[in-house]
Amino acid sequence: MLSFGDVNHLFSLVHGIKDFTLQFATVSVFADKKQPKGLYIPLNGEPDINRAIASGAITALWKKDTPVPRYIPNDFPLFAAEGFDAAFLKIVQYYLKQIESKDFDMKTSFIFYGPECRDMKPHTYDLAGREGKALLLQACNRWKGRGKA
Repeated sequence: MLSFGDVNHLFSLVHGIKDFTLQFATVSVFADKKQPKGLYIPLNGEPDINRAIASGAITALWKKDTPVPRYIPNDFPLFAAEGFDAAFLKIVQYYLKQIESKDFDMKTSFIFYGPECRDMKPHTYDLAGREGKALLLQACNRWKGRGKA
C-alpha cells in the first residue's frame, strides 16, 4: 500500500501530525466518494476537506502557499504541493514503480476519472492486475493531454 512515508518522500512539507504508520487504501480526487483510509487530492475547484474526511480520507494534499484553515484537525495531515494535477500524476507514477519492484499484499486503489476522460464521473482503478495499471495511466495521459497536469 501507498504509505505516509512514500507521500512524504514526494512532498516533504507537512502541516499537522506526521504519522509514518499511516497507509492509504485509497487515493481519490473526489471528496464525496467513499475513500477508506484515503488520500484526498482536490483536482477540481475548492478543496472540500470536511466532506473528504466524512468519506474516509485520513490525509490530503494542500496548495503549498495557501494558509491552512483553523477547522482542519491537527491529526489530519496535509501535504503541501505546488499543483494538484502534477502532484496526482507524480503519486501515480511513483506508486506504479513501487508495486513493480515490491510485492505488496494489499494494493492502494485510485479513484479518478474514467479511462477515456469523456465524462467527469468517478472510476475506481484496481491495480492488482496489468489492465488496471494500464487504464489508470491511460486516464492520466488523457487528463494531461487536456491541458491538465
